[in-house]
Amino acid sequence: MTILKTFDHKGRSLKLTAYNAPAKPARKPRAAIRRADFEINQLAFADNTLTAQISGRHIAYLFVEILIKDGDKFYGPVLREYIPANLDKQTGGLLRPDWGDPISLSIPLRPSLTLLTDGVDSAFAFCIPEGYRVSGCYLDGQFTTAAEGSQSRARITFDDDGKITEILAFKQQRMKSTPRPVTPKPGDTFAPFVQALTEEGGMWTSETILSTALTFGDQPFRLEKESLIPGEYLVGILAQDLDGGFNRKYVPMAVE
Repeated sequence: MTILKTFDHKGRSLKLTAYNAPAKPARKPRAAIRRADFEINQLAFADNTLTAQISGRHIAYLFVEILIKDGDKFYGPVLREYIPANLDKQTGGLLRPDWGDPISLSIPLRPSLTLLTDGVDSAFAFCIPEGYRVSGCYLDGQFTTAAEGSQSRARITFDDDGKITEILAFKQQRMKSTPRPVTPKPGDTFAPFVQALTEEGGMWTSETILSTALTFGDQPFRLEKESLIPGEYLVGILAQDLDGGFNRKYVPMAVE
């Protein structure tokens, strides 16, 4: 296990380690549905409020997102939440925000740090919301069995109270990744995924790393809220187009 970084916060040791992702079969290129044609302008953060002007078409969803800065790396998402629109619409059976053009945003923020704990150790829990106007969130990571030491990608889903509602493991079968329910046994571990992003020339690249491995035992896993780690962050808008692609723009945020 290669430790890349350790954050110490309120008596908790939050580790980031390298992740050796299993090889995936090559996929055929997918035809684009409609590429995004929009711009994020006048982005600013002041008095705990994020403001922005967005213009353009083919916007599927907008998110507010926060990343923690460490040198030239940005880890997260510390926060990712859907930005609701005043009006919604049904598209292909999915509920989507019905954005106008332009879009004026003013979003009050009082972010916190979400951690996952097994009652002994804690890990970053950079959760993703379950869906637009859907309660709950999920956290992907690496599940390892104590008996065989076999590893697989897994997803833990939580309700609004931070309690587990479902655990799925994914098995790669040719071009598909098949989910199956998992009942963890004592000694099995789960290490949440963390995205490590870098930016160069306005282009963002991302790699997956791991947070602290937690052990299933007598106490159930649960999500907990803490204050943010003091330091530098980025806060901004993540815009998703109808083809699933992302466009992101951030401004600095300092936490003392």
